[in-house]
Amino acid sequence: MRYLPIHIDTHNARILIVGGGEAAEAKLRTLLKTEAELLLISPNVGPEVARWIEDGKISHLARDFHEQDLEGVTLVYAATEDGSLNAEIAAKAASMNLPVNAADQKDACSFITPALVDRAPMVISIGSEGTSPGLSRAIKSDLETRLPSTLGRLALKTQELRAKVKELMPELSDRQRFWARVFDGKDLTAHLKLDEAGIEDRVDEALTRPDADKGGSVVLVGAGPGNPDLLTFAARQALHSADVVVYDRLVSQDVLDLARREAEYIYVGKEPGGKSTPQDEINQVLIDKARKGFFVVRLKSGDPLIFGRADEELDALEAAAIPTSIIPGITSAASAAAEIGASLTTRGKNKAISLLTGHDAKGFAEQDWKSLAAAHARAAVYMGVGASRFIQGRLLIHGAEHSRPVTVVENASRPNQKIVATTLGALPDDLEAAGIKGPAILLIGYAPRDAARQIFSKVKHA
Repeated sequence: MRYLPIHIDTHNARILIVGGGEAAEAKLRTLLKTEAELLLISPNVGPEVARWIEDGKISHLARDFHEQDLEGVTLVYAATEDGSLNAEIAAKAASMNLPVNAADQKDACSFITPALVDRAPMVISIGSEGTSPGLSRAIKSDLETRLPSTLGRLALKTQELRAKVKELMPELSDRQRFWARVFDGKDLTAHLKLDEAGIEDRVDEALTRPDADKGGSVVLVGAGPGNPDLLTFAARQALHSADVVVYDRLVSQDVLDLARREAEYIYVGKEPGGKSTPQDEINQVLIDKARKGFFVVRLKSGDPLIFGRADEELDALEAAAIPTSIIPGITSAASAAAEIGASLTTRGKNKAISLLTGHDAKGFAEQDWKSLAAAHARAAVYMGVGASRFIQGRLLIHGAEHSRPVTVVENASRPNQKIVATTLGALPDDLEAAGIKGPAILLIGYAPRDAARQIFSKVKHA
């Protein structure tokens, strides 16, 4: 993120706009909604700008820009129809450490104005860092149709009610959980359409449930394969409300970014061959945070019920009498299969699929290799990159063909995804040649669909 979105207080501010044509008019349509004093400098102005000047909404100096015009202003908009002049004004403003926006001169801007959905005091900013204003406007248009015109009044009423809630709940964390429950997201559209009386009734109802916020709880949440678009709606709701997020190494930053900024984040990753957080320590973190009354999200990559050691955490939480629930996620095997266009089960070919781990507490994991080596058998192997030569050897010894297709998907669904289509006989060598380090899923018995092969990073044997 190159541009940090911030909202500047325009009360008692003075904003300078240089220019009186279409570029200036576009800027002024937003600036007129602020509380700032607007000073416009331009020898000539368009009819719409002239009307605003006549109505007393803008102060106007009908002359060319002078450098001394920059003194005493808060923001500068260089919005003439001359790009080189805009760049020159921007350079002078920058030399005085003034925030400046120059029309059609992105490199000269120290700030850019986003597309805005204005339901003052509720204002939603949408920016593309200058890369695609058209896309920003499209998103703005979509949100405009979703958000009621009464949203601003709802925000003002909520501000009034915050004082009442603060008096009853002096602790910030308690209030944050309270408001997360009021706007719980299960039917956010309906909440946003509440009138002043409706939101007051909802707050009063929530305040009459004194026990609702006292006890903490833990929810085990599947973070999916890493693509935030594949996160379930229930998982998003939990992240929006979490006081504490306890997360693993494979949880992507894109997923973590969906959680509340005010939440406490605790990393408990297990590094292959490196530093790992003991499971007993993780269990104790969950218990301790819940006993303090926090809503704890235990965020696990993929699905917490598939090689996620969920039972150990559930047993510990149950023994400590901590209320616990589970939100499943899309497991990496399903995501990987989707990326190569393969069905995990196919009528007439395989009636089942085995979900395996390449490692267990004792090292490489032993499996029913005879069954897995059968011609019809298919399997998805988690944590199998380091065990690939071991898996290859066991399957070949038990009769599997060297030509059996194997597709390996690293970082399934993520931007840095890599796909290797190979065979059992070439598996370890092709993984090494492709630089596959993991996390990766080994899909044994699966090949990518021919129609999609062109997008794959296929390693070819010499």
